[in-house]
Amino acid sequence: MITAYFKFESLADEVRAKHGIKAKGRLDCLAYTNLTGYTGLTDFINAKRQMYLYKIPAKEFVKSNSKRLAEWALSNGKLNLSSIYFEDIDYPEYGYGYPNANRLLSNGQPNPLFPYRNDCYLFITNQDLTTVEILVITNGRNLAGAYYQRLIDGELESELEQLRAQAKPFFDYWSSL
Repeated sequence: MITAYFKFESLADEVRAKHGIKAKGRLDCLAYTNLTGYTGLTDFINAKRQMYLYKIPAKEFVKSNSKRLAEWALSNGKLNLSSIYFEDIDYPEYGYGYPNANRLLSNGQPNPLFPYRNDCYLFITNQDLTTVEILVITNGRNLAGAYYQRLIDGELESELEQLRAQAKPFFDYWSSL
C-alpha cells in the first residue's frame, strides 16, 4: 500500500556548515525506500542531488477552509509539497496531507505536482519537526483520513518497519567530513 518512504532530518551544525547549508528550518532527505519508482518528489532535488524541504508556518501562504487549518507546510522555497494536518491532538506526531491539486500555481506557471494530485502523504514527526518521515500512498488522497486513522491505530507499523529497514541513503553528507 505504501508506495514510497522518505526520512527528512535537520542536519547537525557541523554537517550543515560543511555543505554550506545556512537555513535552520531545512530538512534534508537522509533515507528513502521507493518501491515503485515514485517520482512525485523529484522537483525537490537540487543540482547537488540533495533532496530537502523547509518547514514553514502554513499561515504564511496556504489558503484553505477555515475549519481545517494546517500549522506547518513543507516547501523547497519555490514549491509547496504539502501542508501537514495534525487533526488528533492526542497523537501530535502523526499528520497527513497531499499535493496541490490545481493545474497552475498561484504565479500562473504549470504545477509540477499536478500529476500526483491524487496522492496521500502521511507524516510522522517529532515534537519540533526536526525529523519528518513521509509515507506516500499513490492515489490515496480521497482516503487520506482513513489512512491517517490506520497510522494512528498502528495498522501500518509492520509495513513501515519493513520500509525503514530497506531504506537507503539519499545523499551521503558524511563522506567528506
